[in-house]
Amino acid sequence: MNAFKDNITSADFWLRLVYTLLFALAWQVVEFLLAVILVLQIGFRLFTGQPHARLAGLGNSLSQYAWQMGRYVTGASEVKPWPFIEWPAEDAEWQPKPAEGPVTVDPHTTPVPPVTPVPPATSAPLVDPAQPAVVADVPPATEPEPPTAALPADEPQPEPPIVQPSAIDDPDATAGDGSRLKP
Repeated sequence: MNAFKDNITSADFWLRLVYTLLFALAWQVVEFLLAVILVLQIGFRLFTGQPHARLAGLGNSLSQYAWQMGRYVTGASEVKPWPFIEWPAEDAEWQPKPAEGPVTVDPHTTPVPPVTPVPPATSAPLVDPAQPAVVADVPPATEPEPPTAALPADEPQPEPPIVQPSAIDDPDATAGDGSRLKP
């Protein structure tokens, strides 16, 4: 109950609430603009056979902005979107954040092995049940290394990068046509 009292009287809580409400309102505006771009792009594809490049770029930057707002208002990120950071570029592409350091497993939980169905082999040799099974030597289990120092929970975690296109990209690609996506 003491934490509740501390949080309700905290200026940070109320400031975050105001920002969250403002970004939720901005989300509605962005959602409407994306719907307008959708209708316009359908018209361009209907009459010209291809999307309008500048509208596709605007749609891409708006969707990147919506992604940033969604992460902030849901508490997944402490980084406030535009106007607190730079507006996303029209040709920016979201890239997943690589793992930082080794992945550790809690030794107090037992992992559940994945279940993979194995079809019966039709030409498998028959095993003689009278002969003992051969078991390979299994190396002894080693103690996992202690986890590396991580950022404290109260510090904001860094955002995954939004990568700007480089000279390596396909020069014939247009924004939003999917030709720049890498496998």
